[in-house]
Amino acid sequence: MDANVNSGQAWADSKIEMWKENSGIKSTKGFLYPYNLMTSWESPAPGVINIFLDNSMKFGTQMPQSYETNEDELRTMGLIMFESVGEASPELESVTFATENGKNSGTYTRSRTGADPMDRKAWAEEKYVQWLDSMNDTYESFCHSEITKIEVYRNCLPTDPHAYVEKVESPAFGELVVTLEDGPWIDGEYDMPASAFVSSNMSIRINSKAAKGEKVEKMTVIARNGADTDTEMVLDGNM
Repeated sequence: MDANVNSGQAWADSKIEMWKENSGIKSTKGFLYPYNLMTSWESPAPGVINIFLDNSMKFGTQMPQSYETNEDELRTMGLIMFESVGEASPELESVTFATENGKNSGTYTRSRTGADPMDRKAWAEEKYVQWLDSMNDTYESFCHSEITKIEVYRNCLPTDPHAYVEKVESPAFGELVVTLEDGPWIDGEYDMPASAFVSSNMSIRINSKAAKGEKVEKMTVIARNGADTDTEMVLDGNM
């Protein structure tokens, strides 16, 4: 990655301009609260954007769950920017929102592993990493622990079939096949069937991290030793 192209103030400015254009506004003051509190931005490293907010920001206005933290709120702001500019900006790796006083910050990242997209095993492993990181984005505060391994999520929500991803494979470019192992989710509140529940949610989460050309296009989830199977075709990266 060329630091002269994908970092520095001019590059950061271009990403903010893209975000404004996509939002149909001329100034960051045109964003809804609290995005209109943006005061400055920078790119200290290739693919990285740090955005600073006025210290007057009031937390808790966007987060619907009581357990969600200031970090969650700021990380979600990074996700919102990614949803606008990320697909067209494959060089963008992470967005950090922070208050100017440095007391609060949150980072949303693509969670790439550097996998060769033609290497089926490596690509599948990267999609798994991206999915697990997306689960952490949502559940870290709820589970009171960073979700870096599936076992952490399983200990937190033992009846969720997502906690029983056993194997992730890629038989072809853009395609994932996920196998779930049996567990307490069977005959529980999420047994509906589990394959459709997981295939839809998992593909959306992975693709929220992916740029154009990196997205999952076809997702198959196999549960109950094949008795419960669902395949989702993802058109243009959207369900």
